This record gives sequence, C-alpha cells and structure tokens, in this order.
Amino acid sequence: MNSGTGDINRWKDAPVYAAINDFFHYYLTQRDAEATLAMLPDDFYSVGTGEGTVAVGKTAFAEMLKTELEQLPDPIGYTIADFHQKPQGNNCWHIVCSVEMIVDLPDGAQVRYHTRVTAGLHRTGTHFWLDTIHISEASKYQEEGEFFPLQYVSRGVEQLSRQNRQELLQLFEQAMPGGIIGGYREAGFPLYLANDRLLEMMGYESLEEYEADIQGMVLNSIHPEDRALVVEEVKSTIVRDEQYELDFRLKKQDNSDLWVHSIGRKTVTAEGREVIISVLYDISQQVDTQASLALEAVSDPLTGIYNRKGAQACIPKAMQHTCCYLFFMLDLDNFKRINDLYGHQQGDEALCFVAEQLTSRFRSTDIICRLGGDEFAVFVSDCKDLLAIQHKLLQMSDTYCQMMQKRWPEAGSSLSAGGVFGRKPRTFNELYKIADEVLYEIKKSRKGHLKLRVLD
Repeated sequence: MNSGTGDINRWKDAPVYAAINDFFHYYLTQRDAEATLAMLPDDFYSVGTGEGTVAVGKTAFAEMLKTELEQLPDPIGYTIADFHQKPQGNNCWHIVCSVEMIVDLPDGAQVRYHTRVTAGLHRTGTHFWLDTIHISEASKYQEEGEFFPLQYVSRGVEQLSRQNRQELLQLFEQAMPGGIIGGYREAGFPLYLANDRLLEMMGYESLEEYEADIQGMVLNSIHPEDRALVVEEVKSTIVRDEQYELDFRLKKQDNSDLWVHSIGRKTVTAEGREVIISVLYDISQQVDTQASLALEAVSDPLTGIYNRKGAQACIPKAMQHTCCYLFFMLDLDNFKRINDLYGHQQGDEALCFVAEQLTSRFRSTDIICRLGGDEFAVFVSDCKDLLAIQHKLLQMSDTYCQMMQKRWPEAGSSLSAGGVFGRKPRTFNELYKIADEVLYEIKKSRKGHLKLRVLD
C-alpha cells in the first residue's frame, strides 16, 4: 500500500513537513522500527490510552513498537492534510495537521480513520528530531469499552465487527501519547474520567487520590492563573461545536506546575449528559526550552546578567511602575591593559567580578546589564536615597581597586560611573545618551570617580 502525502504539492519544499511525512512513512507504511527510532531523541515519550502502552523514553518506546509490529505487521497507508507549522524558538517547531490512516482488512474492506496530529520537533544540523507527537480523535458517541470512539468510513461494509474495531483501537491508542481527562459540562467541570497516564503525569497513585485532592472538580487541578482562560476557551469553542486546542498549566500532586497542550471537544454520555473530553500531553520540556532560548536572547553569555537587548526590553516596563529612578553606567578604566598584559581570560574574570559585585550589592528588582565590552549599566527603580546608592558605588569601587592590586596590578584599572536621576519617564535610548555624556565627562577629567546628574 502506498502512503499518501496530502498537501505534498504545497509543502514539498518545507523541511518540517518532509520530516513529519518521513516519520509516518517509516512508522505506518514501511513498518520500519529502525528508521522510525532514528528520528527520535532519547527523551522522546509515547503513551497510549490503553493498559500497558506507557513508554517514557526512546528505549521504552522501542519495546512497545516491537510488540506492536509483531501483532500488527501489515502496512498502513495515510494522507496528510491541513498542515501548519509554527516556529517555537531557534530550530524548534510546533506542527498541526490532519492525518487519515487507511487500513485494508482481511475481508477486503478498507477502513479510513481520521485523526488530528500535533507534534514538536527540533533540528540539529540537517537532522530533524521528533520530540513529542499526539494523535487525537473525538466524536460525539462511543461504545461501551471504548475510550475514544473510532469513526470509520468503510467501503462495501456497513458496520465493522466488534473485534475489528477493538484491534484497530489498540493500534491507534498506541499512537496517542497523552493523558485523557473528562469533565461534565457544568460549573467547575465535575470529574467524569481520568486515565492512568493522566494520573501518572500529575503524580497521583490512584484515581481516588486525585479526585479527593481536586474535590471532584477538574477546574481545581488547573493553575489558578489559567482557569479563566480555560473556561472561556472551552465555552467559546463548545458553543460553536468545535474542537479546541490550548496550552495551560496543571497543578501536580506535589504542587509543581505541569505545562500541557490540550485538545478536546464535547461528547455525550449514555445518560445524555454533556462531557468535555480532552487529551493532554506534557509540553513542559518544550516550554522550558523556549523559556531558556528567550532568556539566552536577552542574557550576556559571559556574566549571566542581562545584555543590552535585555535592558532595552526590561527598563521601559520598569519605568511604567516607578515614581523616581536612577540609571547609571559603569566603565572599567584601562580594561584593555588587563587583556594585553594578563590575557583575555583574565579580562573575562575581571568582567565577571564586576557583574558579581553589582548583583550582590543591588536589589533583585533592579535591572543590571552588560551593555557590551567593559561597559555595564544599572536601572534602580523607586530610588529615594541617592546617598545610599553613591555609598554602594564607592564601596564597590574600593573593592575593585583592591582586587586590581592583588591580581592585575600592572593594568592600573579602576571604575568610573556616570548616571542620571529622574522622575519623568524616558526611553532607554534617552537614558543611555545622557548617562553616556556624564560618564564621558568623568573619564575625561578624573577616572575612577562617580558623577550623578539630577534631571527633574
């Protein structure tokens, strides 16, 4: 059976699409375990909704895949459609698409299973790695014993046998790594169901323990800051009878946060009560990676404090919530002599020493950055005691000079600082321009000293 490629004409030049297509080709059509596993990192996870389908890590997934291929070795065709990709940082992507899986049954009938796929990928060099994948399907009604109903379109067969449905369900459950939770469409979302994978993700040993901890309400397991967002999203999409997708935080049993990507929709129980069924998969690692990448973009790699870009982003926000402020720049006099006489590694140590001194002497709410080279800057919000700040800087200058005499005496380096005190809101560029002028005046007339200019 040949695998379909859905939007291949539109996406044939998209490497992310090609990577997803390769994965399904190896996994479903070729049933090639080696090629499939070659696309997965060691920390890849896959969890099905059936008993015994939990696989955390590549090794565990390989064992599960081996068992699956022994039981269901025949190729499965597929088509990909509605493909969308979204960058999630440097060389990281999140994709959403539809995948129709096609199975030929022994009696000649052909079954098509429509799924929605979300996945996370990253690239190193030219190789794509599939970090997470989630395949979901939810329809309005389900038979007894089925967790998610299968929605088939059969050729020549009005209805599949129960055995065929169960065999196919086992296969597709193994392709759905994620926890499942359901809540009645009522205030607080009273708990309807939760599978073992969801309990494992949340750190609970039993459904009874989880239900007691959340007082029977799914909403109580959602992070307080995200509850309104979830309620509004579910409300707006369910009214339109649509499927929703949303990222939010859950509170685990140990009270830590668990970031999840949730895909869900409304279904109806046998008693006629409306229920919201959601598949959740853990995206904490992706969120942490994105946060790390975002932090790296605004951090100085040598000293660990903000870089110029970080200061430009943070200072305007702090400016909005302060009645008065101090912005000063700090420069290492004769810094080049440290590099020339003692080497660049020693120069780096001098820069790190200054960053450590600033971090230890100023508040965590103050914005400390390395502008570049041997130039630093600090923004002090709600600065009501200039004399105290001047005292800190003079002490720091003395400490720096003592360090110079001890480790790099021939360089003759000292600290010069120039800054501005104000009450009127100003942009980063305005602050920088004025403080730079003050610092220049100091370095031109008397290095190793401090000068502050009061603006208003």
